[in-house]
Amino acid sequence: MPHEAGQSEIGQIFVSATAQDCKVYREAVRDFIHDNLESTRIFLQENWAAGGQYVEKVCKRKVQESDAYLGLFGHRYGWTPPLQRRSITELEFRWAVERWGAGEAPIFILRPVPGSEADQHLRDQAALLHAQLPPADAEADRAAQQQFLASVDDWAGGRIQVFYRTPLQLVGKALCCIKDWDQEVLRNASRGRYAAAGDIPRDELGRIGRDAQISALENALEAFRERKTERAAAFLVHGPESHGQLEFVEFLRNWHDEWDGMDVHCGQADEPDSAESLICWTCSQLGEPLLGEPGIEALAGLLAVRLAGRSVVIILRTAGLEATRLALFQQRFWLPLKAALTTRPPAGKGRLYCFLADHAALPPGPDAAFRSAGLDADDVDYRQILALPPLGPISARQVRSWLADIRTSAGVRVGEAERESIAEHATTPDGNPPHVFNRLILHGFWSRAR
Repeated sequence: MPHEAGQSEIGQIFVSATAQDCKVYREAVRDFIHDNLESTRIFLQENWAAGGQYVEKVCKRKVQESDAYLGLFGHRYGWTPPLQRRSITELEFRWAVERWGAGEAPIFILRPVPGSEADQHLRDQAALLHAQLPPADAEADRAAQQQFLASVDDWAGGRIQVFYRTPLQLVGKALCCIKDWDQEVLRNASRGRYAAAGDIPRDELGRIGRDAQISALENALEAFRERKTERAAAFLVHGPESHGQLEFVEFLRNWHDEWDGMDVHCGQADEPDSAESLICWTCSQLGEPLLGEPGIEALAGLLAVRLAGRSVVIILRTAGLEATRLALFQQRFWLPLKAALTTRPPAGKGRLYCFLADHAALPPGPDAAFRSAGLDADDVDYRQILALPPLGPISARQVRSWLADIRTSAGVRVGEAERESIAEHATTPDGNPPHVFNRLILHGFWSRAR
């Protein structure tokens, strides 16, 4: 599913293909898209008006300016620019991956089904061009193309690559890729229509007055990552009831700068106090629902596979209702999971980040299951749950600081005098987070957000 922010309908598509052997198919895709999508345009390289400029520079700019990338790959590696190790086609693919980053993106890969009519056509066209090369160069081109296609498979990592048998299937599936993406963008946009213009996103509210928690977490994460042998860490979000736990959870869920390239899962089990229910929920979130008895070994095995490719973030909105809920989580879920992961040699660099929100302040006094000070110290035992500073009331000063920040994050310009007025209004007569959030929303200034 496209990200709700930062994505729009597809207006311009960059088609990447070796021009000579894929000529007929490139032009067919362009013509079919133009005939069926009035607002979508494809400009093939031979039609660019960029005389005198280096091909590499222009291609990179075109990829960066496009709304989508369509890779049409056959059996020829193609031309390599001067002072480069890779063909222009492979460079275009790499620029697209760099432009949209990890996760789901408008990068559409179309390849022929082996042995199909389309595959034979592309093989024949590539063979004609290879015949014009010295045998060693032709073989090197074929080998480089196989290596490139293998790298595309590695990148895909569960993403759908589109395979076609005929030219008609090619143009039809290319059109469907674009229309499906645009439909999802429109669905996301329609959801936003039901929100009032002045509604402040919960993740924005969740960071108001939480500098202490965010700073402590950032430092703890850096210390955790320096411990190369550690694979999993758990953190506790806590504070008096109704002190912004759910809003802070939303901030964590959408913390894109920190979780870029990771799998993020946020929610709660059907029975939050049950380790078995939590195991079932987590496995389901990871895409492999359990059919038998829920057990830590099954979850650890699934996590080990996921962590071989990328890090995983699990955010639980509630620790449950039982008086002993935190101890139960640590003893029946976290400790067994840590131990089970330790027995599996890491196949990659992925780590597990687990967050647990509790809607009560952490009881005072020492508890071996938790650590609330020195979360970035060298002696941290990651079998413990690392408790962030407790969520507390929000002050006028903290609101003013946030109001100054949102000019960059949301495009909301609030002058100094207005910041003073809004902050005073939001924290009077109290700084209880739900009350502060409600007053900020009702003020209406957020309607200026871009």
